[in-house]
Amino acid sequence: MKSANISLYYEKSLEGYEPFLINLVDTPGHLDFSGKVTRALRLIDGVVVVVDAVEEIITQSETVIKQALQEGVKPVLFINKIDRLVRELKLSDEKIKTKYIRIIKSFNTLIERYAEHPFNKRWKISPLAGNVAFGSALHRWGFTLNILEQSDLKFKDIRKRYNKETYTKESYSDLATYFPIHKAILEMIVDHLPNPREAQKYRIEKIWDGDINSPLGKAMVNCDPNGPLILCLSKVQADKHGLIGTGRIFSGNCLKKSDILVLRENKYDTIQRLSIFMGQRREQVEKIPVGNIVAVEGLKKIKSGETIIDRHKFDGMVPFENLKYVTTPVVTVSISPNLLSKLDQMEKLINNLLIEDPNLRFEINEENGEYLLSGVGTLHLEVSINELKKRGVDISMSEPRAVYKESCKKKSSVIFIKSMNNETILELKIERLDNKTLKFFRTHDYKAYKPLDRLKNALEENTNLSNDEIENFWICDEDQNILIYQGGTKLNDFYRNLIIEIIEKIHLNGLLCGEKLTEIKFIIKNLTINNLKEEDAHIDLSAMFYEAIKKGLNEAELILLEPLYNTVIQLPPNYIKNVVSLLTKYSAKIKEINPENEYQAIIELLLPVRNSMKFAEDIRSSTSGRAFWQNEFYAFMEVPKHESKRIIQDLRFSKGISW
Repeated sequence: MKSANISLYYEKSLEGYEPFLINLVDTPGHLDFSGKVTRALRLIDGVVVVVDAVEEIITQSETVIKQALQEGVKPVLFINKIDRLVRELKLSDEKIKTKYIRIIKSFNTLIERYAEHPFNKRWKISPLAGNVAFGSALHRWGFTLNILEQSDLKFKDIRKRYNKETYTKESYSDLATYFPIHKAILEMIVDHLPNPREAQKYRIEKIWDGDINSPLGKAMVNCDPNGPLILCLSKVQADKHGLIGTGRIFSGNCLKKSDILVLRENKYDTIQRLSIFMGQRREQVEKIPVGNIVAVEGLKKIKSGETIIDRHKFDGMVPFENLKYVTTPVVTVSISPNLLSKLDQMEKLINNLLIEDPNLRFEINEENGEYLLSGVGTLHLEVSINELKKRGVDISMSEPRAVYKESCKKKSSVIFIKSMNNETILELKIERLDNKTLKFFRTHDYKAYKPLDRLKNALEENTNLSNDEIENFWICDEDQNILIYQGGTKLNDFYRNLIIEIIEKIHLNGLLCGEKLTEIKFIIKNLTINNLKEEDAHIDLSAMFYEAIKKGLNEAELILLEPLYNTVIQLPPNYIKNVVSLLTKYSAKIKEINPENEYQAIIELLLPVRNSMKFAEDIRSSTSGRAFWQNEFYAFMEVPKHESKRIIQDLRFSKGISW
């Protein structure tokens, strides 16, 4: 389940074509790895979507296509596993044609729905246009309509090779000679997918929030080789030599020993080595021109989504739009090395894995010393654990469980707290974040908005914060808790940083069952500090803030939140009753049932993550394995009252929290 890059130079691969270079990125399609898909899409301008001819366009295929279109990436279609339609399903030519039409129609419907004007019309596919290919990747053959028309073989000849009672590899092996799959794919890529000069004219304004008419904006829009170096990193890996950043050059040329600015970190650095990818191998080079994918080495502090620019020409540059992941970590496991002596090595490997995969979370439970690894789904965690084992540490893993969080339901009054000596006074208010504000902080990296006026404008346009709250906004943490300081006394950096640190620590352990606090607005109405020594400040202020937050949360009514999946199930219509009968058992709520046609029905529902593992087992057995489904993170929502007491008790018991 890894994504892999390769840069391919073609001198004489297709007749009548100039030599060309293709930067190819292969990504997994499973929704647990949607973060990898999102990061890969930032690098590319076109995508070959592979659809199973038997299953047709399933729900997770729809999600990946939607991601591509929202990033301004143009798709073409390869319909795979054509051989199975003949040798397994034994479909007639007419039924195979019906399948093709249905797949292509569904694909075009998604383009119409998710691509922006005018591309929702221009990018539609058709076999006659040559942007649809058919074949069998396993058997290494494929064709477009153009290739089929020029060949001596027709579809009936393909059918004959798979129609035999006991066919062997030799019976169909010559298809790879008549219809080499690489030729069909290359023909679609070269004829129908845009080169960087074409694509950057419309993509830059989708992925970059700066001034398109500025010198830097024009350099990227025009894919200018003479412009300043501008590089967007989409992936960062750690190896024994340091960090390796993979990115796309949107302007200028990338040279070895280039002096650059790491924009978000605001750090100057020098690129020590350059390379291009050949699968998992890298080839060292001296220079890579604009429009290509590059691997840079030697940079000390970089993260996925970082922007790199020529250190001498960065005026007016803003970072690239933050990568918007489709999902968030909602499943967690407790892990431990089988050998205690491997503990330090395990932590080091996990930290490297966190750099490579921003969808993972790792933490140590302070109450019981548990090592917790959280991910998008069970498959995501299993693959991550296997990766740690491959790197040299044998690890045991607990049963997966849902990630819970705590929040409040209402507003508190202003809580008034005095220090032990009655000289330091804190007034604090707590309330739940509204949905509009929450959506902004969940989908945007507010730290990327520089200068400060740009952040204030974004908050004014995209949140329900008042002008006074925007003026006094301090931070938003990774659990979407925001801190606002409205005190009349201006605090110096020492006290500001100390308060942020205290609230960050308090939010890690909620009052109900020790889960993280989320979606809360902490408003400091007043903080008057008198006769407080800096060496005593941490202890005194921690006690005051803890007491104030505890009172405020109890007054605002503490609640337990759980993650819900938006689950979309595709299945034959005659199995709808079987699935619906399971829903009450698993606290699932139906959003929509669409008995689309005789081929498949669609059920869309909200399913608690805590029930998703057993639900998957039941749905397989109740549909004889004929249902396909995907789970996509929907939101954290309140656990129903009749279930919350038991879950809270179980969580407290598992953590050894005393009553």
